[in-house]
Amino acid sequence: MTVDINAFMIVLLSAIIVCLLFIMYVMYVRIQQLLKEVEELAGRMEITGSELEQLTRSVEEYTKTQR
Repeated sequence: MTVDINAFMIVLLSAIIVCLLFIMYVMYVRIQQLLKEVEELAGRMEITGSELEQLTRSVEEYTKTQR
């Protein structure tokens, strides 16, 4: 009887470990997707020097027209 319980516990714990490994893999894939999205957003948020100069000129022109 004890051998049956031990064998059952080994099978049960092995199945739990396999499930946990699968969950870890899914989490790893999702983290990689999120990191890729963060890199894409960072690329969109970067402002080059010429864009910054154009924005500064536009703001200066706008303030001149408001006076």
